[in-house]
Amino acid sequence: MTRTLEPQGIVETKTAPKRALKFNCMNCLKAELDRIDEAHGRGEITTTGNWSPGQIFSHCAIFFRCSLDGFPSLAPAPVRFFAKLLFKKKALSGEPMPSGFQLPKQASFMLPASDVPFEQGMTELREQIARIDAGEKMTQTSPLLGKLSHDEWVRLHLAHCMMHLAFIDYPGAPGRSSSAA
Repeated sequence: MTRTLEPQGIVETKTAPKRALKFNCMNCLKAELDRIDEAHGRGEITTTGNWSPGQIFSHCAIFFRCSLDGFPSLAPAPVRFFAKLLFKKKALSGEPMPSGFQLPKQASFMLPASDVPFEQGMTELREQIARIDAGEKMTQTSPLLGKLSHDEWVRLHLAHCMMHLAFIDYPGAPGRSSSAA
């Protein structure tokens, strides 16, 4: 069972408590998924954001799948130009993405369903990671940052997962601060 620390309403994710995660490689991400899965099995998961763990995993899986299979649309050319110019270096820096970003309507395909069970979301995410482990390369054009190499996609996904998984907490979790419950 997953508990949400904010009992009512929408959580302001820019200021919500979250763990400080750092993934240097896909194996780091997979190890954290294993720890989350084990804590879930013990009934020790809490969340501090607006999404359930299943929704978080599903959203991350959608992003992985699109970088492997293609995105249904791209941002307008001027937006892509400025995003690449202003944000690409930071997005690929190895640091977590900032939280609190609202996806535009054109990117609604990235949103998870409202009722994704933990196991389903975890399976979706692990299936996409398994494709990469099996040798598939992420070569699709980013709808915001343009053409990325496979290694750049890996860095982008790790940053994305660091941000989202930081809202999932459990006893003994890496990156846990004294303010995390």
